[in-house]
Amino acid sequence: MKIKGFLCTTTAATNEEYKEVLKKRNIWIAVLALTGVLIAGSAFLAHQSQTAALPDQALGVYCGFGTGIFLAGILLFMKNIILLHNEEKLKQSRLENADERLDEINKKAARATLMIMMFVITAAGMIFGIFEPVLFKAVIFVIDMFLFSYIIAFVYYKKKM
Repeated sequence: MKIKGFLCTTTAATNEEYKEVLKKRNIWIAVLALTGVLIAGSAFLAHQSQTAALPDQALGVYCGFGTGIFLAGILLFMKNIILLHNEEKLKQSRLENADERLDEINKKAARATLMIMMFVITAAGMIFGIFEPVLFKAVIFVIDMFLFSYIIAFVYYKKKM
């Protein structure tokens, strides 16, 4: 089952509008790829310089995670470049991702995922925080950041829309 429109729905009505959307996405995709390089590179440098006591398993996780993010970013970037240079594929992609039904599915799926993740983060933080107090603080920080960013985004989109 192919998940169409996953994190890439659009309201672009023309290929020119869609090209602009893809160019903006490519900026974020480049930031994503750079973040992957920074994650893997930081872990590797910390391990090599022995400034942080990273176990081999943690080093592998950080390097693998960073490399995976980097590779995913590069692949998405290349996919968008190909779309930008092929009008037929660009039109097909725009039509697949401009479906209002897909947009509504994405919104509902994001809401459900958000609620589940907030529950899991809160429950895990409260339970494991008993044994490791720093986890409790980390969970409170994540929840506070979520609420703060939600309020800012809500105000921004309320004014914009």
